[in-house]
Amino acid sequence: MPTVESEAEAVRRQLERILGSAGFARNERMSRFLRFVVENHLAGRVQELKESVLGVQIFGRPPDYDSKRDAVVRTEAGRLRARLSEYYLGEGKDDALVIELPKGRYVPVFRPGAPIEAHGWANAAVPWAWIRVLIAVVLLAAVTGWWWMHHRNEREAYDLYRQARAAYHPGRENADADVGIYQQAIEKDPVFAPAYAGLAAAYAFDSSRPIGERQESLTKMRVAAQRAIQLDPLLAEGHDAMGVVYARLGEWDRSEQSFRRAIELNPNRSLTRLDFAMNLLLPIGWMSNALQQLRMAEISDPHSADVHDVYSYILISAGRFDEAEEHCSKSITPVECLGRIRVGQGRIDEAIQILTAAPNTRYLGYAYGRAGRRAEAERLAAISPGALQRVLIYAGLGDKDRTFEALDRMADLGPVRVGKTLAFPELSLLRGDPRLRALRRKVGLPE
Repeated sequence: MPTVESEAEAVRRQLERILGSAGFARNERMSRFLRFVVENHLAGRVQELKESVLGVQIFGRPPDYDSKRDAVVRTEAGRLRARLSEYYLGEGKDDALVIELPKGRYVPVFRPGAPIEAHGWANAAVPWAWIRVLIAVVLLAAVTGWWWMHHRNEREAYDLYRQARAAYHPGRENADADVGIYQQAIEKDPVFAPAYAGLAAAYAFDSSRPIGERQESLTKMRVAAQRAIQLDPLLAEGHDAMGVVYARLGEWDRSEQSFRRAIELNPNRSLTRLDFAMNLLLPIGWMSNALQQLRMAEISDPHSADVHDVYSYILISAGRFDEAEEHCSKSITPVECLGRIRVGQGRIDEAIQILTAAPNTRYLGYAYGRAGRRAEAERLAAISPGALQRVLIYAGLGDKDRTFEALDRMADLGPVRVGKTLAFPELSLLRGDPRLRALRRKVGLPE
């Protein structure tokens, strides 16, 4: 342990330099592991640096977990040693201070960097010096090649994950990406927890689409989310995915617990709050709670199109059309958003002009019905590919019976999809009808 204050400061500066490097910046768990062992060593708490304590403090294992059967600390320590070696072979090759984690131990070692001197070769030890250098070069080449291949797979896995996740939008009820992309990422790096969390979300969307294999997707999404948490119990994204999973299963209390745990782990992650609002709070009718989460998400990520998309969506559901308009222009689907607002404001003809440019005709059909243009609304209903479009068109026509028939066909899509649909202001004509309570009970929504 460093005994001089300046030495401790130098170690902390080196620690921050390492944690800011490419190999550590995106790996929250590994960074947390390195920071924990370094800070405890500097504080003189080396007794904390043993496998049983690290398993609980860093990797979220229960206090009575069996470290002989659960090798998470040993596995991650090996990866940390390798990542440190990679850092000092690359970005940190000229650093004046080296932080190492000796094999078989969890107490770090701090030592000065040891650059090779350029002088002193012309003496009797030259042959042996050359031999030592040659051996070192061969070993370095072998180790570097092996780690290059290993970390190339990690980088490729991360790139695949980002590619899939870029298509994810909490306010859109579509599969966020082909599950195959997440599966490719997992094949590249089988212990990359965020890829399992993303895979769970993809299966969750598949579970509530007409073309999806609902029961199979429900099973797969749960397995993937559980695997993400098993790999990294402190990964907010994993608990977020579990919240989505439980909501799709209608397990509302467990869903809320998972979302709140994810927020506790990372309060600034806006996507968790958006998922919480769209998958649980809005479907079960907790509108004020949903808006509270949106306000927090906007504070964390004020320029996010996803935040504004979900914010406008929920404000429309709450009937607060003027406020929703402030977020529409910054959302992912501004045309559809503004068209719905104009309908809610009673400006039907203007809404029709706007909605003719929307990528989907569902709200246009509703507006036709509200405008009394029955033939055009019925024509869209006849060619509509999905139950939701027909629900909206029949509601616009004021036909409660056909609206309930279309909603009943949506029941197989699960409680989240049905719950969000029932929150639409376009379906206000159904409120008070006893069939509404029966439908909520059928799909597993709270009454």
